[in-house]
Amino acid sequence: MKIPTKRIVVGIILILILAGLCIHHASEYEKHRKHPSYGAILFDYPLGELVNVGGTVTHSNSTHILIEKNYHGHVVTMKVVKNAPKLKNHTIYPKDKVTLVGVLGADNQIVSVQEINVNGYTNYIWLLFRSFLALLVLVYIFNCYWSFNLERFQFRRR
Repeated sequence: MKIPTKRIVVGIILILILAGLCIHHASEYEKHRKHPSYGAILFDYPLGELVNVGGTVTHSNSTHILIEKNYHGHVVTMKVVKNAPKLKNHTIYPKDKVTLVGVLGADNQIVSVQEINVNGYTNYIWLLFRSFLALLVLVYIFNCYWSFNLERFQFRRR
């Protein structure tokens, strides 16, 4: 079995370019956000400014919510005070995914919430399940119309 080396080299180059673009995006996306996020909180701590934080709810009671995020190896826990009317419109449970914009107070505390987006844990699991089902359907359709020729190392229409 002879595998064309030109295709392998082109494939490796394309994978390296894709990996480079992914690494660039992961390292630069916070610089282009409207409000600073965890990078600024850990290294600059913009007290009294609007920040964009998110993560998983670990604890929720009548006075505050604890949000935890693993930011590049640093586990950051933010305490969100439940005094804003925006929070009273949402029911928040542990394991929910939360993204919010609020005013940063002392000791990793959000004292006022401007915007909030809550994605419930059950909705998150349902989204993963639907995505898995869609992937299965796409693989089945692809398999109906295409086959892989191992000798020439290419996909061929059936």
